[in-house]
Amino acid sequence: MTNTFWWHCQRARFFLFINRQPRAVEALETALTIDPADTATRNALGFLYGEAGKFPLAAEQFQAVLRTQPDNADTLFNLGFIHQKLDRHAEAIETFNTVIRIKPSIDRAWFGRGTSQAALGQHEQAISDFEHAAKLQPMNPHALYELGMQYYAISNSEKVLEVIERLRQFDPKATRELMQATHASPAAKQS
Repeated sequence: MTNTFWWHCQRARFFLFINRQPRAVEALETALTIDPADTATRNALGFLYGEAGKFPLAAEQFQAVLRTQPDNADTLFNLGFIHQKLDRHAEAIETFNTVIRIKPSIDRAWFGRGTSQAALGQHEQAISDFEHAAKLQPMNPHALYELGMQYYAISNSEKVLEVIERLRQFDPKATRELMQATHASPAAKQS
């Protein structure tokens, strides 16, 4: 039985390698009929469902893992992301809170919580989380871009320009995008 399970998991890897996600999903679904308790397979299947836009199915897989591993930070993060995709931002924030409690070094959990807070108009909290994500990952253009957008949302142009200056040091594309989105002018900081 174990060899059959292993075989289906290997087939899934092969199908992913040749960019055949639907076939990989089928192989993982079959593997789970053989060993429904395998959390790695459930996580992989949940991730593939999420990539395919099948968010409720992805949530089911992640929740099944969490029933046996409630402190699995990676699975919790994935579930938080799925909550965001389903516009369940309050649930996403709760889930990211748990991730941060378990493993505060996961910068993407701070980023995810900030994203949901921003979606709910909680700009000050989002600023704090994007700043924390940027401290954990100083060259993360996404965290800095979103940080700049939150400062823009609360009309703090001085802070927007500070973020632009931080971005300018390593990501010209993100710098241009933030400047365009916020209508910022680099000359404004000099005056």
